[in-house]
Amino acid sequence: MRVCVYLESVNLLTPSGFPSAFRNQLQALQTAGVKVTTDPRDRYDLLHVDWTAPKSLYYLRRAKRRGIRVVAHAHSVGAFDMWNSFTLSNRVAPLYDRYVHWFYAQADCVFTPSERARELLLAKGLRRVAVVSNGIDRDRFRFSQAKRDEFRANLGLDRFTVYAAGNVFPRKGVSDFIDVAHVLPTVDFIWYGYRWKRILTYYPEMHRRIARRPPNVRFAGFVRDTIGAFSACDALFFPSQGETQSLVVLEAASLGRPLILRDLPEYHGWLTEGKNCLMGRTVEEFAELVKRVSEEEPLRAALSREAEALAEAHRLERIGERLRTLYEAVLEGRDVTWAEKGVQRAGGAPHGQMKR
Repeated sequence: MRVCVYLESVNLLTPSGFPSAFRNQLQALQTAGVKVTTDPRDRYDLLHVDWTAPKSLYYLRRAKRRGIRVVAHAHSVGAFDMWNSFTLSNRVAPLYDRYVHWFYAQADCVFTPSERARELLLAKGLRRVAVVSNGIDRDRFRFSQAKRDEFRANLGLDRFTVYAAGNVFPRKGVSDFIDVAHVLPTVDFIWYGYRWKRILTYYPEMHRRIARRPPNVRFAGFVRDTIGAFSACDALFFPSQGETQSLVVLEAASLGRPLILRDLPEYHGWLTEGKNCLMGRTVEEFAELVKRVSEEEPLRAALSREAEALAEAHRLERIGERLRTLYEAVLEGRDVTWAEKGVQRAGGAPHGQMKR
């Protein structure tokens, strides 16, 4: 079995999580002993496309004409994860939604990172959908005290610090992040991620909030050394309003950072509130959770241990085995019923069938 895993325009997608998920797939497949190419002009038995852009569509349709099986990876499930991002995204979202589901329908199987994403895809009429966690490189994402000291010195941090990571969009919960910081002036808040030009993210209210943010909030921009940047902070506070799975959460978990998240359906089934994370819905609830984590050392320690256990369940070796099993099923055209228990913790899907 030789598989082509193809991500079009990797450099263009750098600000998103697509390239990280793509690299994770390649490394996971290497651990599973699967032969891989990233060039769709090569010879291969199965094509795995990670985006829905024009070249990806071209290679998908070419593969189908040649009788080659195709997997489409649904990192995006349509309008759901396009709202409140770039300028005019809300107007474009319905068209984008129709296009991506048409794209996915042409594949022999669709992979997606969470059970919630799978449910949304099934609701659109897709029937061959399997859950595959984005996974995490546990060997690489390890807490570093040396990098923590370096980053804290460079950033001038000397207090309890929480962080979020991602593009600075309303959907990511920027306003709530700032509002919680207003409530907790003795805690530092850092946001890592691109701040696009205003014309590209024309949300006047969000920009006003950022301009009037309290002194304990910092927007540090995009950072390449995420291990150092995240190690410098004491907890992840990620109030995003919608995710498919979120690599940010898995990366923070692998570093042993306590997780404070919005209570989203996407997290149910693989995250457990009060065990490996804390969840809230309002500014008041978020502020109370951040305050508790900052003040209660035993709580921090317990959340840290459970976060690492969560990351361990999503390590790339497990994802590689999952991908290999699914590829074999797709190539053989077998009907497969995903009936594992607790598979979100092992990178799999709880149910569903793939039919030719």
